[in-house]
Amino acid sequence: MSRLTVMVLIMLLSVLQLAAQNHEQIEINTRKTPLNQVLIDLKEKYGFQFAYDSDLLSGFLVSANNKTFDSDEEALRFLIKDFPLEIERSGDVLLIIPKKEHKPQLTRISGQVLEANTFEPLPYSYILINRRPIQSDLQGHFNFIASADTSYNLHISHLGYFVYDTIVTQSLSRNFLLYPQIERIKEVKVYSNAIENSTLIGDKAGRMKINHQIAPILPGYGDNSVFNLLRLMPGVMASGEQSNDLLIWGAYESHSKIQFDGFTVFGLKNFNDNIAVVNPLVVKNIEVMKGGYEARYGDRVGGIVDIQGKDGTLLKPTFTFSINSITVNSMVQLPISKKSSLLAAYRQTYYQLYGPTRITIVSREGNTDSGAGSGSTRGNGSTTSRITDVKPDFVFRDANLKYTFKGDNGSRFSLSLYGGGDDFSYDMDAELAKVLWTREEQEQNNQLGGSAQFSYPWNNGDATNLTFAYSALDRQLYQKAQTENYKNGNIKILNDLDSENKVNELSFNAEHTLNFREGHRLLLGAGVITNKVELSRFSEEEKQIDINNESPRIYSYLQDEYPLGKFLEIKSGLRFIYNTKPNKCYVEPRVSASVSVFKNTKINAAWGLYNQFLSKTTVLDSANNYTEFWTNSDDEQIPVLSAEHFVTGISYNKNGFTASAEAFYKTTNGLSQYINGNLLVSQGFYEGKARSKGVDLFIKKEYKRNMAWISYTLSNTEEQFSYFRNNRWRPAPHQQKHELKFAGVCNYKSFYLSANYVYGSGFERYDTDSDDDLNFDKPYSRLDAALVYKFRPGRVKAEAGISVLNILDRENIKYSNIRISKIDEVSLIGVYSDAISFTPSIFLNIEL
Repeated sequence: MSRLTVMVLIMLLSVLQLAAQNHEQIEINTRKTPLNQVLIDLKEKYGFQFAYDSDLLSGFLVSANNKTFDSDEEALRFLIKDFPLEIERSGDVLLIIPKKEHKPQLTRISGQVLEANTFEPLPYSYILINRRPIQSDLQGHFNFIASADTSYNLHISHLGYFVYDTIVTQSLSRNFLLYPQIERIKEVKVYSNAIENSTLIGDKAGRMKINHQIAPILPGYGDNSVFNLLRLMPGVMASGEQSNDLLIWGAYESHSKIQFDGFTVFGLKNFNDNIAVVNPLVVKNIEVMKGGYEARYGDRVGGIVDIQGKDGTLLKPTFTFSINSITVNSMVQLPISKKSSLLAAYRQTYYQLYGPTRITIVSREGNTDSGAGSGSTRGNGSTTSRITDVKPDFVFRDANLKYTFKGDNGSRFSLSLYGGGDDFSYDMDAELAKVLWTREEQEQNNQLGGSAQFSYPWNNGDATNLTFAYSALDRQLYQKAQTENYKNGNIKILNDLDSENKVNELSFNAEHTLNFREGHRLLLGAGVITNKVELSRFSEEEKQIDINNESPRIYSYLQDEYPLGKFLEIKSGLRFIYNTKPNKCYVEPRVSASVSVFKNTKINAAWGLYNQFLSKTTVLDSANNYTEFWTNSDDEQIPVLSAEHFVTGISYNKNGFTASAEAFYKTTNGLSQYINGNLLVSQGFYEGKARSKGVDLFIKKEYKRNMAWISYTLSNTEEQFSYFRNNRWRPAPHQQKHELKFAGVCNYKSFYLSANYVYGSGFERYDTDSDDDLNFDKPYSRLDAALVYKFRPGRVKAEAGISVLNILDRENIKYSNIRISKIDEVSLIGVYSDAISFTPSIFLNIEL
């Protein structure tokens, strides 16, 4: 036998052996086992690829006594032969679907998105069904009606939770449980999914969704963690260090609305704004609408911050305790029954919390004699400054109480109550330029709020939501400043102010959602709202303002959400308002569109008209001191605010990387100011207007449990009032042209290291008498860092950490506390408290 013949025989035997290996027979030996479990075993043993509805196949029990098969398809056909199922092959994947003759003409996929550990509804969850986007409602309900198809890919995500991803092959209505990212879940099927982490930006025009669960690991005081996170987002001003009245896209104070569980939060005050008005322990969901928002939201010409509170767990009682350098905070969650729960939270500052705070006094004179102290010449005058210490007295406390009942059919009733108050005061005296300058200030705020909400999902997938809400704020303010000349003993009263401002809001809203095919839905809403304002203001014991009025309004709205295929979604709406005082109607059209250019790229645009009937009016003295108070519009002294928003943007999102650019242009008419009067401007109310334009840039990268983002805002906000010289436009008081922010979180095992940085180009201020710039435009710069350690002693969840604020100890001006006073016709004294200096802070959180 030749060598060639031997080689051929060897090769032939090898091929036959390999063929025998590739045709390894499939063995199945099982008894009354759910079909989905049998398929999992086959996948692990033979590497087969299946796609199926696990819930559907779990209802079919199969038996096979040592059966053998030659292929995956042969084995699968045997397993389903007695069931109303069939097979379709897509490449190497076998799809198991119901037989088409059993398929209805329409498929309805509906349910409620809940947190797995507490069964808390997850509002406004993002849902994709065969790449068609929809969103759950306030209670996590969603309903999707589709034309008959063989299968549907269902993808549910919520910030801070593992993504739920499955195949649906028939109509269903059920609860969908999402597991939070921070929990250590053992199931591989959960860990194999992706995680929605820090923010959702660029999905809709002017809209952001914030994952508050990462807020506690960022630098800052625990009581302000939610607003610490908000201030790091693009378009939300951080340089002023204001936590209770967010300034969004150039909007003025009170032009943006913060609402919690459906009621308006008017805001409390504290000296360093380190305590947010919303307790972070009770927060469940945060959505921010910077502009161009839809017709269901109204009564503001700026932005909307919608915060939903926790319902309370139905599983077991839990207790959370938190202590930091400012407050003691606690929360209790109690299951009352299998369907109802109670949540209570309380926090309070330590007694005599604040130590001495640095106050800077600046004297500007009209001649070159600098007087005492160090000064620097500016123009024809000189500037003299001195730093003194002030020890303010401050007490803050608030409480939340919430009862929730959940029905078997998905209905829900909740009663949420809030009460809070603070008392702030300080006395100061200092010598400057041979003059004794004294000042005392006291402010008290008390706020109440509450809401009753009822939601009912109908059998056809539609939903009805009812909300009754009430909130009230009582603010009392006393200020007195005077100078005493050492040369002649003359005493001059610079400011003697005593005022009280009460405002409340009572509202009822009814909304019904109609669901149609392919994600098309229609929202119908109507309601009533009334605001009552009382304002009394005395200056040097002379009454300046006395207001007591109401503003009842009736409104309705229609909002149509219509997806055109898988790539275009259009929202159009109309809001109609009837204001009884005065007897006038207002119509607000809104429209927005989102286009999925490519799989991971979106282009968004929005336009809308907006009106506001309750807002803050500014009292302005000759030295440009601002004091705000709440007033109702009457279209006479106080005009109705009106605004027009234009928003457009583009975003890219893939594999944890997000890049977004958004441009805005806003005009606002109906601004009002009360001028005390001076040589050039008569006393009284004056009307003005404003315009804002800018660009937000945002880049974020997430990798496993690490993330970092950078945002930049370039904006310009100008105002014009009738008393301005030559009708010129001036920078608005809160104008911040450039703002750059960075934040990063690094996770290693149980340790979280985070840092953030904020840079602002500075404010500008004008002297009303002379139109000269007082140049309080010092750039803002602040770097913070934190280290957090999470640990579990036994069954207790705990975390401890340290934050260091303003690591570089930069001297920043806190705009809200600037005070300017005139000594005489040529001299001004400016007083401002420094923003946060180098401040270490520790905290401990415990959950039982």
